[in-house]
Amino acid sequence: MTTLNRPNRITLDAYSDPQLKTTGNNGVYSSFTNQFTTPVLNAKAIQLLNANIINSTLQLNDYSLCFFYYASATQVGIIAEANLKCIRLVPASYVPVPAYTAFVKNKYYNDVDELGTDLNTAATAGGDDTVFNPRWTAGQVVFSYDDATRRISIVGNGTTYIAPAAADDPNVKIYMSGADAPRLNTFGNGGIVNSFTPYQPFRFGFSMNARLGFAMSYLNTGLHWYGSSVRGVATSIGVALNSATTLVEADANPILLGVQNVSVYLDIVAGSGMDTQNRKNLAGVIPIQFAPLNINNYDFSSLQSELMSVPSEIYGVSVLLLDDNGFPFPQPPSYNTRISIAVFY
Repeated sequence: MTTLNRPNRITLDAYSDPQLKTTGNNGVYSSFTNQFTTPVLNAKAIQLLNANIINSTLQLNDYSLCFFYYASATQVGIIAEANLKCIRLVPASYVPVPAYTAFVKNKYYNDVDELGTDLNTAATAGGDDTVFNPRWTAGQVVFSYDDATRRISIVGNGTTYIAPAAADDPNVKIYMSGADAPRLNTFGNGGIVNSFTPYQPFRFGFSMNARLGFAMSYLNTGLHWYGSSVRGVATSIGVALNSATTLVEADANPILLGVQNVSVYLDIVAGSGMDTQNRKNLAGVIPIQFAPLNINNYDFSSLQSELMSVPSEIYGVSVLLLDDNGFPFPQPPSYNTRISIAVFY
């Protein structure tokens, strides 16, 4: 019996999971399970050989659509949670209340200029709604992109001091955990804020600021800090500015890349694989090499690198896909995912 089912290669396919379209959250999946009619017997190790997935994420993740900045009539004391402001895009999947237009939706961006245009629309009158985003102030900030330096800048209106916030600013966490956190005026909500009104998707530490190039950590000291610089102003000079002409330039270039790598976890791997967040079952990491909405096919190294802690009898395999930040890598059920593994005996 032990020699009857000992394949050297196994293909795992999302479409072969009969529960794929019924168990996915919000119509998407990031995991699937293939059960075998006959168990694989006497396995000693496995190795990930190939992964064929579709890069389903846009250039901005739906949990990274909020740009945070501080605004105050005075420079002194500007870094306070009450002074935090938010300009946002809403998720690509957002469905508004009929005839509601006070939003700008995340989409496929061909370049940074397109994104800048949408951000300026979101930052001006009609681009959002203080009922659902209480910390939004129209006309306070303008975005621009310099094709020569390839950096994004913001500029104020000349009446208010402004300062971009760091993605890991503790005031951002307090703000997004409170009653003023932005919500979505969704189709079934009736245009009012109540306990059923969903919040804007958000993961602390992964705001739009870093994607736009305002990448400094809250604890970083800027390259050009001096005596007036303040912790929490996430720029190289560390100073809030009040000017309609002096640009507040990002300290890094923008990165319009929703996902850089996808980690593949297999439940049969057990302790053989581990990531930097101490998650077990890691079988391999797939670099995303193609633009959003394209097939990403990746063949792993020909070097033998066996994962030894596998059960001797394998009745099925569950696959989990996570992005760089450890969050689910979502796939609509119309997108197939195929994983190939080698089995050693």
